Amino acid sequence: MTDNLGPLRQAMSDLAEHGGSADMYERSLHRSRQVQRRARVATAATAGVAVFAIGGAVALATANRPNPPAPVATQAPSPSVGPTSAAPSVAPTPAAPSRTPQSPSPDPSTRTSNRPRYPDCPSAKALERLADLPKDWHFVPSRVQCWRNWATASPEGPTVGDGIYLFQYRAGTGWRYHSQGSGYRCEDLGITTGNPPFCEMG
Repeated sequence: MTDNLGPLRQAMSDLAEHGGSADMYERSLHRSRQVQRRARVATAATAGVAVFAIGGAVALATANRPNPPAPVATQAPSPSVGPTSAAPSVAPTPAAPSRTPQSPSPDPSTRTSNRPRYPDCPSAKALERLADLPKDWHFVPSRVQCWRNWATASPEGPTVGDGIYLFQYRAGTGWRYHSQGSGYRCEDLGITTGNPPFCEMG
């Protein structure tokens, strides 16, 4: 560092010219240098004291600082519960249609017993195809009578006829011509019960 002694030297030089001694000049120069050194030392000391004071304050503050609180686990905000909305109305389930209880299937033997035991009475035209009637003869529909599996028909033709035609129904073959006559005995026909109109019992 260069000494800022230019002005002082100039002043000393002017003083010497006016009768000052050189010795006084040297003493003044030496004195000035001491003052500068002391000023530098004082400045350095002051700076050191300031640095030390700041460091001590920082250390003291660090030592006296309380431990930071442990981090508190943050909880997720609970969802805000809004006004409970009304439950959607559920359409009433239609009642299942009531089933009419069905009667159990009848036993086969019962069904057989419920069937007609005897066939339907045939028509006069159907019986005419089974009998060998004389020409121009026919059966009168109102005179066809049926009893169980038997049928009788009275013929009508150009002349007055006598007797009746007898037909019998058999399972598997149907109606068939049996015989012709004016009267029958029931026993001869194998009829033992009932009251057939075309034969006599006993």
